[in-house]
Amino acid sequence: MTAAPGDEVLTKRTKPTEPDEPTGPEAGTVAGGDRPWRRALLAGFGIFAASKIALAVVTAFAWIGEKRPNVTATYIAAQWASQWDSKWFIDIAQRGYYPDPDKAPAAFFPMYPMLIRALTPLCLGKPWVAALLVANLASLGALVVLYRLAERELDRVVAGRTVLYLVAFPTAFFLTAGYNEGLFIGLMLASLYCLRQQRWWWAGVFGGLAVFTRSAGVLLAAAFVWEYVRVNRFKLRSSALAVLLIPVGVAGVVAFSLNAYGEPFAFLKAQRYWGRHLDWPWAPVWRGFQSLHSGFGLRFGFSDLWVHNLLELATALASIALLVLCFVGPWRLRRDQWVLPLVGVGLTLLMISFPSSHMPYPLYSASRFGLEVFPAFMILARIGARPWIDRIVIALFFMLQAILAAYFVRGGWVA
Repeated sequence: MTAAPGDEVLTKRTKPTEPDEPTGPEAGTVAGGDRPWRRALLAGFGIFAASKIALAVVTAFAWIGEKRPNVTATYIAAQWASQWDSKWFIDIAQRGYYPDPDKAPAAFFPMYPMLIRALTPLCLGKPWVAALLVANLASLGALVVLYRLAERELDRVVAGRTVLYLVAFPTAFFLTAGYNEGLFIGLMLASLYCLRQQRWWWAGVFGGLAVFTRSAGVLLAAAFVWEYVRVNRFKLRSSALAVLLIPVGVAGVVAFSLNAYGEPFAFLKAQRYWGRHLDWPWAPVWRGFQSLHSGFGLRFGFSDLWVHNLLELATALASIALLVLCFVGPWRLRRDQWVLPLVGVGLTLLMISFPSSHMPYPLYSASRFGLEVFPAFMILARIGARPWIDRIVIALFFMLQAILAAYFVRGGWVA
């Protein structure tokens, strides 16, 4: 493949610390006895554990001054699985896709509730414990795979910063709460890692499970085709059929919708409950700017609405800017790596193209969905090689997350 001008310089500057992994049974080790997955596990677990300790401290301090006698450690822990969407997931795990006039439960895909239900008996019959267990184990797996992917594509130092920046991100506490963010990110990254390793069937399996978790997983079908054509040109082999495993996830969601509501696409109609609709991607962004401008009147104040819209707009704009830097500039990725930022582009378009007409937030939940745009964290990690940028990013991210996490665990809506 022909390299872009300057690519050879970039390749030397970002040379991986180890050769690409072999694709056979020896894939767990490389020359010199190096064990990349062991290193990824240690790095991912270290950052994971540190983040949980930090969130535990934030949670404890969030209840300072609370006089109610029922505020016990168990009660506070349960709050992480009792806020907003967590209730929907647990309700579905207990009752299935129950009848509802708006078919609202259908908007939540089955993978996460199924895992909650499966593990509830092992969690002393407490579904909230199972919800947190699944979410946190999945998040740990996501961090490990993200480290391994970033190390393979870039280098160890950048991989470490990538994982740290993701965990430090202002809304990263959703990886701890009873949400399916960590599960989806982990399955998506596993599928992409397998694509980069040309393990097509495993990529299809993980892609299908990702779709069964979140609708955004359908982007992995396009990523599969892109990477398969890049590697094999247009020579079709039997491994090309592995792409069909990704739509199997959609078929599973359709089956659940048909069984519960008699409609194969009830999960699409359920979006009306939140007023979500397709719009031009620039329209919600422009309305976000307008909402901020309206806050700078003669009686300026940091209202809840203004702060929320600032967080959502900043996430969307930062994602777009960092994705652009994946393709141009000194931190750009090689052309053979473009499948990664292209998935990020798709995730960002989905994030900003489906606003809610029922709420005064033009970019509703963008700050949470921004966690999924992993290539942005990889490029930010490369930029973070400058110590002063690294310190600013870490300080800003952690301070904002502490504030938002304390607000969320006390029942506040964040994203």
